Amino acid sequence: MPAPDILPIEASPIGTVRPGRDSVVKNRVDKALAVRRKLRQNKLVCRINACAALCIDRETVRCIQPVSQLVKRKAPDAAEVIRACSLLKKYLTVMPTILHKADRWLIAEAVTWGLVWFTQSEVAASAEDVMEELIRVGQAGSEEFLSGDSAAMPFLFALGGLYSDVDHCETLRNVARDKLQTEVELLVGEDGGVGLRRSFEILDTVDRWVRCREILDETTGEKFSKDINNKIDKAVVFSVLLLGNGGRPVTERGLGARESVAGILQAALDGRNKVAATALALTEGKDQAGESRWTEKGLCSCSIFDQTQATAILRSGWKRGATRVLVSYREKSPYLEITAGDRLIIAGTWETTLLCEGKKLQLSQGWRRTWWEVNENATYLEISVDVQGGWRLERSILLLPKDKVVLLSEAVIVPGLKFGDTSKLLAEQLQLQSTLSVSPTIDLEPCEETREVFGCDNKPRFLAIPLALSEWRESGATAGSLNVSGHRLELQQNSHAGRMYAPLWIDCDAGRLKRLKEKPESNQRTWRQLTVADTREAVRTDEAVSFRVQASLNQWFVYRSLDEARNRTALGCNMSSEFLVGRIAANGVIKRALEVVEDRVLY
Repeated sequence: MPAPDILPIEASPIGTVRPGRDSVVKNRVDKALAVRRKLRQNKLVCRINACAALCIDRETVRCIQPVSQLVKRKAPDAAEVIRACSLLKKYLTVMPTILHKADRWLIAEAVTWGLVWFTQSEVAASAEDVMEELIRVGQAGSEEFLSGDSAAMPFLFALGGLYSDVDHCETLRNVARDKLQTEVELLVGEDGGVGLRRSFEILDTVDRWVRCREILDETTGEKFSKDINNKIDKAVVFSVLLLGNGGRPVTERGLGARESVAGILQAALDGRNKVAATALALTEGKDQAGESRWTEKGLCSCSIFDQTQATAILRSGWKRGATRVLVSYREKSPYLEITAGDRLIIAGTWETTLLCEGKKLQLSQGWRRTWWEVNENATYLEISVDVQGGWRLERSILLLPKDKVVLLSEAVIVPGLKFGDTSKLLAEQLQLQSTLSVSPTIDLEPCEETREVFGCDNKPRFLAIPLALSEWRESGATAGSLNVSGHRLELQQNSHAGRMYAPLWIDCDAGRLKRLKEKPESNQRTWRQLTVADTREAVRTDEAVSFRVQASLNQWFVYRSLDEARNRTALGCNMSSEFLVGRIAANGVIKRALEVVEDRVLY
């Protein structure tokens, strides 16, 4: 975006109508004065306090609170206006000393709202110095748009909307409006996915859009185009899926401030019935009838996939303690976040290195979706990328919402190779190294005798199990390992054939983890690789694999074919699918949660 064309401030006539101004200018001034006069004292104080609530640093709050105190006083006389404007200009000069850049723009916005209380009749001469400083600050904020920093956007909307009678203010607002529309068109996909990686970036950006929309409506009565409004509304729904208990953002140290997403929550509560009901359930734990016992019927879907922005959210439900997964695969290394209840436990790029006979294989640049499926028992996303030499790496994320289990898997296959086919690629020895970044507040605790790893802070948050590796450390050392390096989980797996399946089972159920951690003697956990039969003969592990997982009294079954979907049997379960996961009932019958029975389609 080109830098805004703004005249030197010295050439800018400010405030009231002066000799020589025509009727158009007079109408503009009258309109701006009408906007400022309709804003009551309480409304201005609320706007200023909202700026303070969004601050990261307490020092910034101490700069904004005096602005609120100025406005709370009785209607100002001429002397009070002079004194107040002098103080407001002083607060603007503090901006460069504030550590967090986003907080600086909140000071400017608070001063802009505060100045309204002293300019409701006219922009007096005593306010001209403040206005000139606001314009200088606004120009600096608009120039930061060029570097992709949009933190000044709400301030510019407020400045231009409240002071359209001051030259350049409306120009600054129009620049901010163009920037917002460009961002929305670029970042919001057809299904509402926001093209940013981290959840806090998504929430911060969408909340900024919503705040700007509110300011525009309140100061000018104008609206964005229908298309932009629809995209913002979709982004609001996408953002709501990222929130934790009470509608608060989930961070590494727990739940963040609800005020930081107040705009998103209010937009959701003001939205359509299903969206409003979802926001009410999330924030208050009640349905629209006020009942605290409610079902999730009639609420928004717990999972969203957006093909345009190559991102997805998988969520276990809308009640307290939900497990949530955020996936973004626009870049070479997909980004992954997992939250368990009120804690962010995994956040970072999901790195994979694939070696053939010790030599690193290059991955192609573009990941693509190969499967997306949602039902009441499971949500499943699979993406794939071509690998140097003729292989394909298929990466999948499975969420079992009732069990609060996440299964992260990587499969190396030879595309188009059927059962019984031969290929020189099958004679190659492969090694896969996969790394996940764990929150720095989580301590990783490998078990002494077995290969699983607990993630704990003040209580256990997750349990990671490498299903394809043997349970006991003393056996099967050549097959691979699950290691801890700082705050990273590192899974290494070897294959003596040219295909492999590397699943990592992550249990996030707080109640089950507490029992497993504190009473392992009565709540055992174990897993086994099972034999898979095809036409009454056992198949090789590079053709198909299956596993049984047990935690306390719960048992699950996982199956994956690496060649093709054929009629096969494992643990008494007959299937003709490429992937299957289910619960093992007390009578030994496998209750299927999700089954991929068709050939994968590359998008």
